Amino acid sequence: MQLNMGQAWNEATAMLSANRDTVLAVVGLFFFLPYFALALFVPEAINPTPVEAPPGTDPEVAMNAAFAALQQQYTDNWVYFVILAVAQFTGTLSLLALLTDRTRPTVGEALMQGLKSTPSYLVSQILVALFAGIAVGLPLGIVGAFLPPAFAVLIGIMLLGVVLYLVVKFSLIAPVIAIESELNPFKAMLRSWSLTKGNSFRLISFFILLIIAIGVVSLLITMVLGTVFSAFDQSIANIGNGVVSGLINAAVGALLLAVLAAVHRQLAGPSREAMTETFE
Repeated sequence: MQLNMGQAWNEATAMLSANRDTVLAVVGLFFFLPYFALALFVPEAINPTPVEAPPGTDPEVAMNAAFAALQQQYTDNWVYFVILAVAQFTGTLSLLALLTDRTRPTVGEALMQGLKSTPSYLVSQILVALFAGIAVGLPLGIVGAFLPPAFAVLIGIMLLGVVLYLVVKFSLIAPVIAIESELNPFKAMLRSWSLTKGNSFRLISFFILLIIAIGVVSLLITMVLGTVFSAFDQSIANIGNGVVSGLINAAVGALLLAVLAAVHRQLAGPSREAMTETFE
């Protein structure tokens, strides 16, 4: 089946509109609050301070210093990032179940479904990361060891396309787990790969356009309100920026998950329950 991007967008917005109150409850609990807490406890994670290199510093040295500072930040605060990831994994699966279950589950029922599915989703993401690391890291390491740096950079750019392709091929893992109740991580990965067959490049285009549009709007909102908050003292600015970042995280999460649910609905076809109701 060929993906209809316009239909996917319309279905996504319709699902959000029809489930507005319950969606707000789930994204508020699992997307807004954890992100807001992160902004309060680790404000530099939300608004990182750029590393200023002395004038005349070699660009490569400056880039390595910035990367090392970022890596140190994640090392120092890994507990917060793990908690945030687990919360958003659970929220992701709960929201997908809430948006697509024809029995219209309560928020509590959707949360239980999300909690039950979170371990499978976590394992699947680890497997995807390992798969991508082997598919990209291994050839890049070999190229870097035997070819000049210029060729290594060129191959690295080409491998970014491979990463993007893999992201799209595994993009429906969460809907497969939450909607189809497939708790086997390997089968969920294979199912996502199968569903996206024949639509990979359409999905890449769709997701890129969507992310660019969302990114531009989010950046404008963050810049404008960040400028306003900068007029206050640091503590108030941190709270204000945390609220804005949390709201944007919640809104973007809800929209992207609704789009994934709509894409899955198109590519997977009607569920068994829907087929049964049709012929009853």
